[in-house]
Amino acid sequence: MKIALAQIDARLGDMAGIVERLEHQARLAHDEGARVLVAPSPLFSGILPGSMIEEANYEHDLLGALAALAARLDALGMIGLVPAVVSYEHTPLFEVFMLKEGRVIPVRSLLAWRRGSAPDPWAPPVFDIDDVRVAVTFDAMRDINELPTGCDLLLFFQSNAFEMGNEVSSAVASVADGHFASAVVEHGVWFACMAPVGGYEDVAFTGGSFVMDDAGRVVAAAPCFEEALLVQEVARGTTLPAIEPHRLPHFQREEWLWEALRLHLADTIGAAGLSRAALALTGDLPSSLLASLAVDALGPRNVVGVLIERDDVATPAEEEAEHRRVGLVRELARGMGIRLVEHVPQDPVRALGPDCAGMDREDLLGRLGAIYLEDAARAFEAAPLSSLTKTDAALAAEAVWRGEAGVYAPFGDICLTELEFLARVRCRAGASIPASLVTLRAVRERMGRTIASGVAAFGRRHRFARGYLADMVRTLAALEPHAIDEAIEEHVERSLALDDLSLAARDPKAASLVMLLIHANEAARRRLPAPLIVSARSFIERAWPASTAWMDSGRGGEAGASCAELVEREARRFDELGEEHGERVRGEIIGVIAGMLGIPLDQIDPDDAENELLRHMQQAMEAGAAGAGRPRPMPPFAGGRGGVFFSQN
Repeated sequence: MKIALAQIDARLGDMAGIVERLEHQARLAHDEGARVLVAPSPLFSGILPGSMIEEANYEHDLLGALAALAARLDALGMIGLVPAVVSYEHTPLFEVFMLKEGRVIPVRSLLAWRRGSAPDPWAPPVFDIDDVRVAVTFDAMRDINELPTGCDLLLFFQSNAFEMGNEVSSAVASVADGHFASAVVEHGVWFACMAPVGGYEDVAFTGGSFVMDDAGRVVAAAPCFEEALLVQEVARGTTLPAIEPHRLPHFQREEWLWEALRLHLADTIGAAGLSRAALALTGDLPSSLLASLAVDALGPRNVVGVLIERDDVATPAEEEAEHRRVGLVRELARGMGIRLVEHVPQDPVRALGPDCAGMDREDLLGRLGAIYLEDAARAFEAAPLSSLTKTDAALAAEAVWRGEAGVYAPFGDICLTELEFLARVRCRAGASIPASLVTLRAVRERMGRTIASGVAAFGRRHRFARGYLADMVRTLAALEPHAIDEAIEEHVERSLALDDLSLAARDPKAASLVMLLIHANEAARRRLPAPLIVSARSFIERAWPASTAWMDSGRGGEAGASCAELVEREARRFDELGEEHGERVRGEIIGVIAGMLGIPLDQIDPDDAENELLRHMQQAMEAGAAGAGRPRPMPPFAGGRGGVFFSQN
């Protein structure tokens, strides 16, 4: 059986367009003798369709599109396997539709229904196609251990988007480092990975679909970051030519991150019906790198840079710095061949109106810059971009959101220090960024401005004394940029508490201030431009209630308390009470029996009470037998009570 993996990119929700693309892929695959056409998982419904699947007409349109595709595949004598997210008992479920003989068959739901009264909808469905036993999964490493005996092919629909810290998300680029192969060899099945490509919602996919035989060798692979049709014969028991491991693509963090950013930016702007981008060029690393990214994604003719000169320079040193900044921006624009729109200095109060006279000057300049960027975007029909980073969102969201006109921030889930390494990788392909910006010094300067603006905004909102705010700036500015970003990454992406941060062990005060600013910027982060999610946990996923007054201020040296420990402690207390209860009942029973036998309790050894009572009872029985027929007086009860007493226990 020949299988065709259609690694294509299409606009989410364009049902008719997707059907046309898949029909075209099917015709190409049919010409190569393929029997089965496989579509990528996010093509029809994305990864997190949210309330879309609750709409009756969404499911209606989806099934109508699949029915149309099924008819076209049937005309070619082919079978289609198309995944989509549907609602199963009011819960989102990754369904796999088999398009066969003009019918649309929801394989996973159907097999779950046939299993009986307690189906597991997440179990991998298994079915036959032309005498090949196929299992389908959305979680390969989990489900490969659940495969029934006799399975020939495990078809993996990749649904996890690219994550810069997880090389498995790069599909075939992770195979050379040992992923997938050992599990495939252990279970003796062929393995086909259908990897999506392109930008969907706020995530990106890298492509790199591949087919691996039961010996763990890659026999066919599609390229990364581009569309492709991969057709491969699945032949159990035969040895086919394989791709040498050194010829497979190797995951490189910065290279894969750059390509994912480029691909997602192009798809995002295209989905908005635009072909151009506009951005503010400020002469720093983030804005310069964003310009380079936009050029790579859209071409230099489709990128517009906006330069705003400042008139608030008061000293020769400031004047020289401003002259150098403006020169860098112009050099960058010339080197990249992009259009540059310049605005001469002017009084922001005069430009914005007298109602703004009482506002902070940095806020005024930010608003003026946002207006200029919006004007350029409108004039050139371009999408306004933002160069904000994850570090900005963590420390200074309150300071920057008022001046943000961008609708999309490609670096919004990437820390500032990561951009230096990203820029070095980009410059190896061609120097498009001035060398003076790709340095640790440039990163330190940018971090210093972020800290200063973040602390200033924090002070304006919370009315702290100037001395305290100045001390905050000095403490944080004394740190290396990577130490601050490391603390942000540990807290946001790994959910570490204040006491567990690496920075807390070296500088507890600085760690507390980082956490303080992260907490203080929670509400403002909701207003920032949307980022591409490429980390283990973005601020979107980590969002806290904006109105909460609680923040992590550390444990003060105390051991961490948890509900689980409380449960364990209470369980031990119940066990101890049970033992005490048993001893008390034992003592009461011994006292009652001793009283019936007329034995003073002080003559009974508590540790051997049972044996002593047995001896006394034996003696009483023997004495009763010797004096049979004579009445014996009833001994008084212990304690002088008029009857046998038992406690509630």
